[in-house]
Amino acid sequence: MAEMSELALASRLRRLSDVYWQAVTATYRQSGVDFDVRWATIFVLIARQGPVAVMEIAERLGITHPAVVQVINELEKHGLIVSAKSELDGRKRLLILSESGQAMLPKLQPLWDAFIAVNKSMLAQQMHNLLLSLEDMEGQLAKRSFFDRIQDQLNQQRTS
Repeated sequence: MAEMSELALASRLRRLSDVYWQAVTATYRQSGVDFDVRWATIFVLIARQGPVAVMEIAERLGITHPAVVQVINELEKHGLIVSAKSELDGRKRLLILSESGQAMLPKLQPLWDAFIAVNKSMLAQQMHNLLLSLEDMEGQLAKRSFFDRIQDQLNQQRTS
């Protein structure tokens, strides 16, 4: 895949993501923690921010409202978070960790600390910091979508 370079970028990123997710899932399982890797960012945000609304989570994490709802439904089903209507705006659902979610934090934190330490070590050994490159790419795509850029390129090729 490395020979295909730019053409295979999405596939390579997906493969790298899969490697990470499999390792994290195996670590949770080995540690006896019933936690899904897909829940982590939303769970951490709720744990750190206290009562937080669904839309705020979507905006802060840059993911869709339906994707957030799917994860919070799973977290609620597993008893890790609870929701209540906002006193200020009854249309808003505010999310906090449940007692079970709070009890899980001390089990998760050492695992997360290990994930962070391994990532920092690997990033320190890179010629170009992957996180900075990802931030740059995400910033470019936030300004103009990949699809729109492709259409521009195709139009430019047609007129050349």
